Amino acid sequence: MNAPASFSAPPPALVVISGGPAHASAALTGQAHEPAFQRLLKSLPQARRVLELGCGQGDLAKAYKAQYPEVHWVGVDQDAHALRKASLHMNDVLFLDLGKASIQTLQSRFDLIVVNRLELLPQAATVLSELGALLTPGGAMFVLAENHACLSAISRLIEADVSTGVAATPGDADSVERGHPRWQSPSTIYKMLMDAGWMPTLVDNEPDARHDDRLAAATRYMGEALGVPHGCADRVHRMKHLVIRTQRTFDTPAAHSDQALFDVVVPTTKEQQLRVNVEQSPGLKEVQARIISYRHAATPAEALNESLQHVQSDWVLLCHQDIYFPKSFGERLNAVLAAIPAEERASTLLGFVGMGVNRQTEQAEPAGFVIDRLNWADHAASEAVVSIDELALVVARDSIHKIDPLIGWHLWATDLCLTSICTHRVFPRIVRLPIFHNTQSGWQLPAAFADSAQYLLQKHGAFNTIHTLCGVIDQGFVARQRSAQA
Repeated sequence: MNAPASFSAPPPALVVISGGPAHASAALTGQAHEPAFQRLLKSLPQARRVLELGCGQGDLAKAYKAQYPEVHWVGVDQDAHALRKASLHMNDVLFLDLGKASIQTLQSRFDLIVVNRLELLPQAATVLSELGALLTPGGAMFVLAENHACLSAISRLIEADVSTGVAATPGDADSVERGHPRWQSPSTIYKMLMDAGWMPTLVDNEPDARHDDRLAAATRYMGEALGVPHGCADRVHRMKHLVIRTQRTFDTPAAHSDQALFDVVVPTTKEQQLRVNVEQSPGLKEVQARIISYRHAATPAEALNESLQHVQSDWVLLCHQDIYFPKSFGERLNAVLAAIPAEERASTLLGFVGMGVNRQTEQAEPAGFVIDRLNWADHAASEAVVSIDELALVVARDSIHKIDPLIGWHLWATDLCLTSICTHRVFPRIVRLPIFHNTQSGWQLPAAFADSAQYLLQKHGAFNTIHTLCGVIDQGFVARQRSAQA
């Protein structure tokens, strides 16, 4: 074939890829110069006793001890050759195949646990659950994990080759382990951690630099076709490695329940979101909660009103389709509902995150608990609530609280709160339960939010300002939102 006249060939290049003596495996080359390693090291707090899973040659312990030489560091790995090198930098090393043996063999406590490369951790769900017993009260676990929803991984999927780059050699357990692709995203990682009792928050990330503008633009276009806003694609897809801090926030045992005291109502517009979030929630399955999906509702009022005829329980959990309820949620909610006197049921309005009133300062402040892929809200419960985020709330089947069909899809739960206070003379409540909001909103307020805010101000004229998690709503707020959307 003859090249066109305009073709300009690049200069010749020769790269020798293989041949010659065998090189050390990737697992033994060390992490010290990797950007993700540096971010993990920078994020770790000072601790007295540290347990590291996947310690390799001990690079992390060596660097950490340079800052905190008094630390007692225990490393676990299933690579005997790597552990021999790691033993030079650690107080103790343990050869352990976590795919076959329990980490609780250690029978020790640590105030800092590090999972170095979650994607390489065998039997991850089981190991993560067992690690809770090894953490001292007030301690934390840090996780370094690869995001397989980043642009470079998406490009490999489009090329139809998801190889890890490590050729598996029969009989070589290490190469088989590293050659097997494990696909995980921030959402899947957070769900797995929360189901194991770890409440995660993103503290740092290594950007995915290996992409060009055309790939990024194409990914945004594909996201649009799936209804995913640009904000989500521009942030989640650009993170290569995640540094995640986790805590044991809900370790108090929940009372066992066999049957839910509530039914779940979900206004549904995207079936896939319903499937991978609400329907897959262990916190609903553990109490056999019934899920009622109302398709293509015009308003949340319609979704709830039309679903009530199918509700069999005394209580209704109304939630977004992108909410994931981890293990223990259902049993904990059952305990809350069982403690409410029958005569108070109809007037009860429960939320999980929002704005409550501090009884001492009389000021509005955040209340409740929820995690999404980028943010963490961890606040006290509240008995005097002025705003509830509509991601999820609970009302009785015979509730006096009615959703206003004119307010639309935003701020209707805040409207319920204000009406409850002014009309019914009842303060709503916020309780603290583990919830993951797998939002695809892009962390941006849509144009319709300003319309709902304006309606709220007109309806509740006695309030000059309305406190919500999205900001203090007044006429200035509405004007700024409209200006940003223009």
